[in-house]
Amino acid sequence: MQPTPRYILRGLVIAAIGSAVVSAVLVVVSDGSEVVRALGDFDPLVLVWMLLMGAVGFFVRSMRWGALMRVAGHRVPLRDALYLQISGQAMTVTPGRVGEVVKPWLAREIAGMRMTRSVTLVFAERVADLIAVCLLALGGLWALGGATWTLVLGIVVVGGGTALAGSSWFHGLALRIVRSREKARKHEASAEAIADTLRCALHWRVLAWSVPASVVAWGLEGVGFALCLDAFGFDVLGALVGVSVYAVATIAGAFSFLPGGIGLTEASMAGILVAAGMPAAAASGATIVTRVATLWWGVALGWIALASRPRLLGRVLGSDAGVDEAP
Repeated sequence: MQPTPRYILRGLVIAAIGSAVVSAVLVVVSDGSEVVRALGDFDPLVLVWMLLMGAVGFFVRSMRWGALMRVAGHRVPLRDALYLQISGQAMTVTPGRVGEVVKPWLAREIAGMRMTRSVTLVFAERVADLIAVCLLALGGLWALGGATWTLVLGIVVVGGGTALAGSSWFHGLALRIVRSREKARKHEASAEAIADTLRCALHWRVLAWSVPASVVAWGLEGVGFALCLDAFGFDVLGALVGVSVYAVATIAGAFSFLPGGIGLTEASMAGILVAAGMPAAAASGATIVTRVATLWWGVALGWIALASRPRLLGRVLGSDAGVDEAP
C-alpha cells in the first residue's frame, strides 16, 4: 500500500496525540505540580546541549548511510547522504514504518538505487543499531542488577543471526529454494539483489565500522540523557550507566513495535529511574525532556530536510513513493 498524504498526516497527528497522552499520564501519576516545578527548574542550556548531541548523532548516521550506499555500489555526496538519512526521520512516528520506505524511495530518485537494494540496506542498518544498543545497555543492566546474562545471550543470538544472514552459504541456500519453487521464480532477480546487498552490508569488515557508528550515534543521545538527569538533580547513576539506561529503554520501545516506541519507551525510562532512586516527578520530567530532544527533534529535522527540496517533498506527499521491486 502506498502512503497517501492523508495517511501520513493522520499518522503524525495520532503519534503526537499519543505522545502527549503518555506525557500527561506521567505528569498525573507523578504529582502534576511537582513535575511542573521540576520542569521549571530545568536548565534550558542542557536542552540545547541535548539537541546538539542529537544533531551530531544524526550526522554520524548520515555518514554511515552514505558509506553503506557506497558499499552497495551507489556513491552519493555527503549533502545527499544527509538529506536521505534525516528526511527518513520525518516519518519515524508514522504507523506502518512509512519512514523506512521513504528513505529508499528518495535514494532511488536521487542516486538511481533500486528500492530492493536500499530497503535491504535499511535492514542492515537496523541490525547494526540493534547490536550497538544492546552493547550500550549492558552496563546499565549490570549496575541496576538486571538480567545482564539475558542481554548477553541476546547479543550472542543477534550476532550469530547476523553472521548467518551475511554468509554466502545462507544466501546460496535461500536462492536454491527460490529457484526450486515455480511461483517464487519470478522473484529470483529481487532475491539475488537482496542476497548480494546483505552479503556486502553484513560482512564483518562493514560491521566493523557500521556498529561503532551506531554506538557513537546512540551513545551521544545517551550522554544527553545523562546530562538531563544531572540537571534534574539526580547524579547517582553517572554518565556511563545513564547511557545504558537510555539504551535499555530504547530496546523496550523497539520491541513494542509502536511508532517511535511511544508509550513503552517512556514507561521503561521513568520506571527504571524510579527504581534507581530518582523521585517520580523528576523521573517523569527527565523522560519528557529526553523524548522531545531525541524522538521529536529527529522528526522536526526530518521535515525541515524534506522541505529543503520542495519537488521531492511534493512527490512524497503526492503518494508517489511506491515500492519498486526491480533489483
